[in-house]
Parts: sequence; structure tokens; C-alpha cells
Amino acid sequence: MKRKTYLLACLAALFATACTSESALPDPTGKGSVRAINAIPGSPSINFRIEERTLANLAYQESSAPAQYDDFEYVFNFNVDVPGESVPQRIATVPFKVEADRDHAFVLTGDIQDPTVTTWTADLRDWQESDTVFEVRFAHLGESLGDVDVYFDDSANPPVAGTQTATLSYGDVMDIADFAAGAYRVTITAAGDTETVHFQSDAVDFVAQNSHLLSIFDGNENDTSPYVVTSTTTSGLTGEIFDPSYPPTINFVHAAQTLQAVDVYNDEALTDLRAENISLGQSSGDLDAAAGSQAFYFTPTGSLETTLFASAVTLQPGVRSHLYIAGFADAWQSFALTQDRAPSPDSAKVSLFNGSINHQLLDLYVLERGDALGEDDFARAIVIAAGSATTALSLTAGNYDIYVTSTGTRTILDGPFELDAALGDVVFLVAVDEVDPEIVRIVTPFSP
Repeated sequence: MKRKTYLLACLAALFATACTSESALPDPTGKGSVRAINAIPGSPSINFRIEERTLANLAYQESSAPAQYDDFEYVFNFNVDVPGESVPQRIATVPFKVEADRDHAFVLTGDIQDPTVTTWTADLRDWQESDTVFEVRFAHLGESLGDVDVYFDDSANPPVAGTQTATLSYGDVMDIADFAAGAYRVTITAAGDTETVHFQSDAVDFVAQNSHLLSIFDGNENDTSPYVVTSTTTSGLTGEIFDPSYPPTINFVHAAQTLQAVDVYNDEALTDLRAENISLGQSSGDLDAAAGSQAFYFTPTGSLETTLFASAVTLQPGVRSHLYIAGFADAWQSFALTQDRAPSPDSAKVSLFNGSINHQLLDLYVLERGDALGEDDFARAIVIAAGSATTALSLTAGNYDIYVTSTGTRTILDGPFELDAALGDVVFLVAVDEVDPEIVRIVTPFSP
């Protein structure tokens, strides 16, 4: 009886303590927003966390959508996955007090092993239905650029010295400025030199009651332009502003075992030949293309007697796209993908596109050279559906054997495919069908 009474007393004390602790929490006075920007060229994806809760995974040039939190102090953490390690590496920790009605952007620059984290803070606008303006801040995150002048106006005329919206050095962000809703062009020149134009967009529509952070980055191997301008808003909308003087590219990749070697034309009359004699497991390489909606026509190599099929795609300026051809005979399909082509100095990158129709779901294994695939091995990518590709998998430098299996089984469809990976390598693998429907073949049709 005494033991039971003692237990009840303990439970009551614990309950009272819990209630007291809960009631002792301060009341927030409001909410602020937090987001992060990865401005480290060549970096792996950065995992942005509040305490230990993931908010976003950010590739270079990416910004997370703003997340609202009470105006308390938090610890914000930044992790990266390290090839060959099971535990992520923490690269930065930032204790920070969120301010009510303020937007806080954590900007990562410098060295991925020891990044600099700068916080940009601005008021959150309480937009009214009658407001006819939007607000803009430009930020300079182009590490290779010197000081720049930024022009933001509705004129198609060359920039006029002294009328710039901002003059920025690397790492700067301008104060908020209001503009009437409408179409605007972004022009970036060397500071004080209107003749040295680094970037010039077409007119872009901006609607009222939005707050834009327009960030200038260096381009990388995913871009055809040397500089990129991205837009993120406090409401979470993201996008890119393009310079039309840098056209997109397209790379035709033949992954259909049921399709003969083909030529590719850019017009229905078959007069604009873009690529010829692409056979299974081969690609055209990067070809300049016009931005916007495009139609490509595939014919038997050397013949204009018939069009085997046509593909309609939309290409954005400055973007490198891969157009994979796969599918059943006389029902071929095209799959337009923008895959990560940017090398990393700290790893090799490998991805796999599934072009098989006989095996609609694949798993991918990456083993040390000479190791046999066993029951205890874990797949690096699973359920790779036909017509889709894995994200880029990071590997340490070394010699590997690649295996492809039917999803959920250890039934080997191809492997070992020998891969010798060096730091900075970017490897694109494609699984294609063979005449024998029980197997597939891994090919490497191109490298960036």
C-alpha cells in the first residue's frame, strides 16, 4: 500500500512539474520567417535545419522557401553528406533570435568545409489589397564578378550611367525598393562601365504585392550563361530570370532498344538536320537550340521517307537539357531532363536513367571493385521507374562495380559494370534493354 501511494505521489509531482514547465514558456509576440541560400560553387547539397528538423536541401544557387517561426531563439544547423560516411558532417551552427515580422536569410559562402554564414534581415511587408507596387532587393553572390551596377527598368535601351538601381560588391544586398507593377528588364554591368554588360534579361512581368530577393550567382556546368539571376519571394515562390543571349542546349540520348538508328530534324519538312546516326546507347552531345516550344522529328538514318515519331519540348534560355528516347516500338516517348552536370572537387557524381521497358522498376548498387552482390548490401537508389533518372549519387574516388537489379530483388540484370571514379567526375549511366528480355545493359552515352 505504501509503495502504491509513493508511486502515485511521484506521478503527481512529475505531472505538476511538466505543467509548471509548460506554463513557464514565454508567449511569442509574433512570427518571423527564416530561409537559407547556398552560394558556395561546387558544393554538395546543404541540409538546412532548425535545431534537428530539416527545412530544406539546397543545391548551389538554391534558396529555401521561407518558413514561419515564433520569435524565440533557435539553433540553426547546416549539414552535408560525405561520400563513404554514414553520418552527415555538420559544417555550421548558428544560434539566432528570430524577430517578429522580419525575414531572415542565412547566406552560405566561402569554403564548404568552413563556410561563412551571413544573415540578411528585412521587414516583412503587410500587403494591402490597394497596393499597386512590389518590392525588390538585389544581392551580389557572384564570386567571380567584381563590383557591379544593377539596372532594373522597363526600357529596352542600353543602360545610362547614373541611373542604376544599385551598385553592389560581392556579398552585398541592397535595401528594399518599391516599383510599380509591370514588365522590367535586369541589366548587370561592371560598376561605372555601361559598356561591359555581364547580364541582360528580356522583359519580365512583376505583379503587385510581392517581395522579391533577386540574387546574382556565377553560372556552372548546368548553365550556358556565365551568370545566373534567381528570384525568391517571401511567399515562397522561386524562379530564374534568363539572359536570352545564351541559348539552351539539348542532348538527344538514344535509349530505346526497339528503335533503329535515327536522324533528328527541327522542322516537320525535314530540312533542318540537327543530329544524325544516333544509335542505341549513343547521344548527339550538346547542341544549341532555340528557347521556347520546340518540335523535333526522328527519321531512320539517311532516309526522309518516313518520320518515326516527333517530340515537343519547352527549352529555357541558358539551361542544358537531356532528351532521352525510350519506349515500345511505334510508341516511343521522349523524356526531357535537366540533370546535375556540375562537378564537385570533393566527390564523383553518378546517376542512372532507366530506359528499359522490360524492367519498369530498377534498383542500383555500387560496390567496391571485386565485391559480389550479397544479401546484406544496400541499394544506393531504389524504384528507378522507366523514363526517370536518379539524382546524382556522390562517391569517393575509387574503383567500383555497378549492379542493376529488379526492384526489391537481388536478381542481377547487369553487372558488374566497372567504374573508375576520380574526384570531379560526373558520370551519366543509362540502362537499356537487350534482345534477351531477361537482362539490361548499362551504357555511358555521354559525359558533360
